[in-house]
Amino acid sequence: MKKIWILAVAALLAACKFDTPTLPGSGGKTCEVIVVTPKSHWDGYIGKSIRAFLGNVQPGLNQPEPYFDLVNILPQQFNESEMFRHHRNVVIVEVNPEAKPAFELVQEAWAYPQIVAKFSVPDQQAFDSLFDLKKEKLMAALYTKEYQRIQKVFKAGHAVNVSERLQKMYGFDLVFPDGFDFSAADKDFGWIRKESKDFGQGLVFSIMPYKNQNQFEPENIISARNQMCSRIPGPAEGSYMSTETAEPEYAPISRPIDLNGFYAVETRGLWRLEGDFMGGPFVNYLIADTANARLIMLDAYLYSPRKPKRDLLMQLEGIARSFHTVKPTDTIQ
Repeated sequence: MKKIWILAVAALLAACKFDTPTLPGSGGKTCEVIVVTPKSHWDGYIGKSIRAFLGNVQPGLNQPEPYFDLVNILPQQFNESEMFRHHRNVVIVEVNPEAKPAFELVQEAWAYPQIVAKFSVPDQQAFDSLFDLKKEKLMAALYTKEYQRIQKVFKAGHAVNVSERLQKMYGFDLVFPDGFDFSAADKDFGWIRKESKDFGQGLVFSIMPYKNQNQFEPENIISARNQMCSRIPGPAEGSYMSTETAEPEYAPISRPIDLNGFYAVETRGLWRLEGDFMGGPFVNYLIADTANARLIMLDAYLYSPRKPKRDLLMQLEGIARSFHTVKPTDTIQ
């Protein structure tokens, strides 16, 4: 059976890329990855290495949650189950004494959107070296598929009024699902949110002129964020949103990224209310729109007290990462 599984996987991974519209939609929970490998490897050193990285605690949350929820699937189960093959995040680890170390990333092998990562190694030591070399690339590929899935779902029922207003007034667009609407807007500032009985999701943005590269320094990003978010009021009179910087373990973390072809700096951390006791995680993107000599700051924040936050924040990340510019049809006077 193992030989059959190896041949089947090899044939599918080597095949030409499918035309994505003909593929079934991928399944699986948000931030869930199935790891296809025998139980002996999953319970041993290989599984430990994968869990230590992909299952590590995600920074920027005020309660411990892993980057990904990991589920071990045996090769025979995977080979016999269409449901498993249609999962959007698949990691296959094949250990064969005769194999040369190899790593492959395949887009849309059995479903859409989907990423299939395959490690072929002769032994555990070879896996350790290869995984350490490729794990960041794997993480990035998994997140890219999560964002694509979110955007695909949101596009099916997007908030047309929000999209039209963003394009008309600000010259950019984001994919918001139904339920989100503007709470405030002027020529260089906007606040879009969705409130439910269990949680609140919001995205604040501001537009500012580009001056110099120093604007992308972490301390300057936080300063600009605080200035922008001071316009978000809390329920208590005089309260407003700010950034948590007093606790070193929750200090904001910044990194440069490519956001759909735009240079940007992503910052993760916690927000809090000045003058009140509310708070939660945020993900901030400072984007260089060089064609229009401006910077656009997008700040996605979540309020979900005493409940898991990773997946709801991931939805907001998917919205922010759908950013693209358009030619505005009007301006605010």
